[in-house]
Amino acid sequence: MYKIIKSYIFQSASALLLLTAVGCKKGTFDINDTNPNVPSTVAPQYVLSSSLASTGTLVSGNPGGGSISGNDLFNMYMGYWAVSGDYIPNASLVQYTITTDFGASIWHNTYPTIQNLKSIEGYYAGSSAKGANYIAIAKITKSLLFQRLVDIYNNIPYTQAAAGGTIATPVYDDAKTVYTSLVNQLDSAVALIKSASASADNPGNYDIMFGGNMPQWISLANTLKLKILLRQTQMSGSSAYITSKLAGLTTADFIGANADAMINPGYNNGATNQQNPLWQDLGWNPTGALQGLSSYFRANSYAVNFYTNTNDPRLSLVYALNSSGAVKGRAFGSTKLEHNTDISAIGGNTTGAPQTVGLLKSFSQGAVILSSTESLFLQAEAVQRGFLSGSANALYQSAVAESFRLLGVAGYTAAAATYTAQSGDVVNFTNSVNPIKTIITQKWAALNTYDPLESWSDWRRLGIPSDLPISTYPGTTATHIPYRLLYPTSEYNYNTANVNAQGTIDALSSKIFWMP
Repeated sequence: MYKIIKSYIFQSASALLLLTAVGCKKGTFDINDTNPNVPSTVAPQYVLSSSLASTGTLVSGNPGGGSISGNDLFNMYMGYWAVSGDYIPNASLVQYTITTDFGASIWHNTYPTIQNLKSIEGYYAGSSAKGANYIAIAKITKSLLFQRLVDIYNNIPYTQAAAGGTIATPVYDDAKTVYTSLVNQLDSAVALIKSASASADNPGNYDIMFGGNMPQWISLANTLKLKILLRQTQMSGSSAYITSKLAGLTTADFIGANADAMINPGYNNGATNQQNPLWQDLGWNPTGALQGLSSYFRANSYAVNFYTNTNDPRLSLVYALNSSGAVKGRAFGSTKLEHNTDISAIGGNTTGAPQTVGLLKSFSQGAVILSSTESLFLQAEAVQRGFLSGSANALYQSAVAESFRLLGVAGYTAAAATYTAQSGDVVNFTNSVNPIKTIITQKWAALNTYDPLESWSDWRRLGIPSDLPISTYPGTTATHIPYRLLYPTSEYNYNTANVNAQGTIDALSSKIFWMP
């Protein structure tokens, strides 16, 4: 692990080139501040900005590129995306014969970002009062990243990770123990913000998520905590623990309507690496040519059929119209010859011109870290399970409406009300015989492309959607989609003893600790 982290440790300084190039708001940078291009003396505000920008790529983009990298994998697993019929598919990808190369860029880009966030805490060692806000933001963002790693890999290096090169081969911590620590870290971050004095440093515009609005960071911390706790609902004896950790919180303490947690360092079209991460993956480059993967990934017929059968106005906002003016999907793993002119692209944008609706609105759109719709679905589930007080139905209705808003559905509140008034458990909460299934099904529909990892986690936790299809590729023997990814090759090369101590890992049978 040390070799990998060492190669990225000062990525914060280089990432600042993006921040400078995009032209942040006037007054953001002070010529008298520490030079951001001298890694050994990077001031916390610069590290924060670049670490958040890296987090934006990790959560909403495809770090590393390629068809077996980043969130693209999870979008395919969860019935959102398929592989184009104009390409010869990667057999390992469509047969779920996962190798240690699959998704490795997630690991390789997450740990250096965590290291940089940890350096912010180190900067304020001995002056925690002055650095309360910065330390809290670092704790919250690290918790978000560590949770993602656990949800993908289970046990991970945690207590000895990101030690600045002093520990070359960090041990792997028990995943459940990491989760418990993350809840405590989030509580600590909230306490720091609430007790911070007026003289504590505030990052202002260097905070490219909330602009230094610390109450919004509290809402994000509480929502991440809720997310971590609900992940454990199927574990024996978890109810009392979840209840105790949510004690004193109300639905007002979490991310609410029209308050998406989004990162934007000033994405622009000056160069490909200055664009929004999702646009870099599926949109158009600065010369107007399609990005390579936009042609490789197509609409999945499973999701297309779901939206079509429920009269969902999000259909043409998630997927682009084909040459016939319709949305058409393709089965994942299909070997049928179906051209890209017939099978819809991802994103709801057919020209590359900036627009106000769809997944792909513009190269300058913000990177969604945790949307209001996801937060409200989490709250609806928590209320339905008795962990919070409130109306699960009202939260559910608001969650669906927020999904419509985020995608740009016209008259989204009324449109959502019409949509959820239809008959059938997949849309109608009021008459549902299984409210949890309704909540999670609509959460799946809302998180298409935005957060496929959350949808994957819900499926692994609850088995919803229950009819999620597997690959149709000839020779596929799997009876379900993968449960996890394998540790990357770099760990077997450089942290051999510790990774081998995790035993034999199988992507189709080895479970994350919170899975039933």
